[in-house]
Amino acid sequence: MRAFAYRLLGRREYSAFELGQRIRQKWPDAEGAEELVAALAEENLLSDERFTESFVRSRLRRYQGPLKIRAAIRSKGVDDGLVNCELDSHAHEWTPLAREWLEGQHQGPIDFELKKKFYRRLVSRGFTHDQAMDALNQSPQR
Repeated sequence: MRAFAYRLLGRREYSAFELGQRIRQKWPDAEGAEELVAALAEENLLSDERFTESFVRSRLRRYQGPLKIRAAIRSKGVDDGLVNCELDSHAHEWTPLAREWLEGQHQGPIDFELKKKFYRRLVSRGFTHDQAMDALNQSPQR
C-alpha cells in the first residue's frame, strides 16, 4: 500500500481524504489505510495545504472562478477553512481573470445580446455576479 501511495503522490498532490479513498478503492478489505495516510501526513509527504494551493493554481490556469473551485475542492474532503483562506488570498485576481477569459473569447465591442451570453458563461465558470458584471463592464461597448 505504501508503494502505491508513493506512486500516486509522485505524480501530483492529493488530499488526505482523496488518497485514503484511492487506497481503499484498490484494497477494500485491507486494514491500515487510515494509519498509512496519517503516517504520510506525519512525514510531510501528504499535505492538505499543499494540495489546496496546487488545486487552486491549476483551476486559475483554466480560468475558473471561486464558486466552481470551491465546489470542486469540497468533493476532495478539504476543510472549508483552508479553502476559504486560499481563495481569499486570490481575491484580487478574480475580476481580472474573468476579464482575461472574456478577451480570449471575443475581441472588440460587446453588444447587449453578447453581454447576456458571456454573463451566463462567466457565471457557469464559477464567477460571482459582481465579478462577471465587472469584467463585462470593463469591455468596450457598442
